[in-house]
Amino acid sequence: MNLDKIKRSNFLNLFYFMLLFLFGCADKKQSIDFESADKNDAFRSEIKTGNFVKLTGGYTYYEFQNREADTLMVMVHGFSVPSYIWDSTFNETVKRGYGALRYDTYGRGYSNNPDVIYDVAFFSNQLKELLDSLKISRPENLLGLSDGGRTISAFASQYPQLIKNLVYVDAAGFETLSDSTEHPATVSEEEIKLFKSSERYQNMAGGQLSDFYDSIPFRGWDKKYQTLLAYKGFVHALLSTNKNRTDLTFEHKKIAASGISVFAFWGEYDTVVKLEKSEGNMKSRIPNVKLIVIEKAGHLPNMEQAKKFNAVLIDGIVKGKW
Repeated sequence: MNLDKIKRSNFLNLFYFMLLFLFGCADKKQSIDFESADKNDAFRSEIKTGNFVKLTGGYTYYEFQNREADTLMVMVHGFSVPSYIWDSTFNETVKRGYGALRYDTYGRGYSNNPDVIYDVAFFSNQLKELLDSLKISRPENLLGLSDGGRTISAFASQYPQLIKNLVYVDAAGFETLSDSTEHPATVSEEEIKLFKSSERYQNMAGGQLSDFYDSIPFRGWDKKYQTLLAYKGFVHALLSTNKNRTDLTFEHKKIAASGISVFAFWGEYDTVVKLEKSEGNMKSRIPNVKLIVIEKAGHLPNMEQAKKFNAVLIDGIVKGKW
C-alpha cells in the first residue's frame, strides 16, 4: 500500500471513529436521568430554611413569617418552579410587617413526591391541611401563580369564608377543557422513560428563562432550577399534573357567586399563559374580576416588575384601595 493510500485509510478510520464518538455522546445525552436523590429524613435534615409538616400526602415544606400579624398573604406557586419563585413578594410582605406563608406543593421543591394522582383536588387538599396544621382560620389574601391559579380556584370555591382577596397571577385554569378528558389518569413507566429521553427534559432548566420578557437581569435563574431535577418522582409529578387537568368553569362560577374580591395580574408579554386566550372565559365566569396588566413583563410580573407589582398588591389590594 502506498503512502497516499495509508494516509487516506487513516483519515477514514479517524472520520468513522469521530462519527461513532459523536453519535455515542448524543445517545448518552438522550439517556441522562437526572433523578437520583430521595426526599427522606436525611434530605430534610440538610434543609436549613423553613419547616416541614407531615400531611396526608407526605411532608410539606413551608416558610411562615410574622405569624401574629392580622393580615396574611398565602402564596401558591405554579407548575414546576417551587416557592422560591415568590421571593420578591414574600420578602416585601415580611418587610411590611404582614404575615407571609409560602410552601412547596407536592412533587416540587422540598416537599415529598408521592406516587399518586396529581389533580387539583390533591393540591387544594394539601393547602387546606397545611392551613389547618398551622391553625389558620382567618380570612387570607390568597395568591396563585400560573398553575397555582388552578389550586386557588378549587380552594376558594370550597372555602370562600377563608378568602379576603383572591389574587391570580398569570393564572392557568381559565382554558376550556373537554369533559371527555380521562380522569383520573395514571402515568406509566414508559411515559416517564420517554419523557426523560426527550430534548425537553434535557433542557428544562434553561427553558425557565423563556418565562421572562427580558431574561438578562435573571441570568443564573436556570441554575437554581437544575437542582430540582435531582429528586426522584419529579417527572411523574409533572406528567400526572398535565394529564389530570380538569375544567374549572363550575369552580369559577362558585367563586363569583360567593362575592369575594377577585383580582388578576397579567404580564403584558406573557407567552406561557396568554391573556388573549384566558381573558374571555375569566370575565364571563367571574364578572367581578379586576384585571391589572403589568407592562414590560412576561409570565412572572411579580419578579420582572416587582416594585410595581408589590405596590398594587400591597398598597392597593391588601389595603382595600382597589
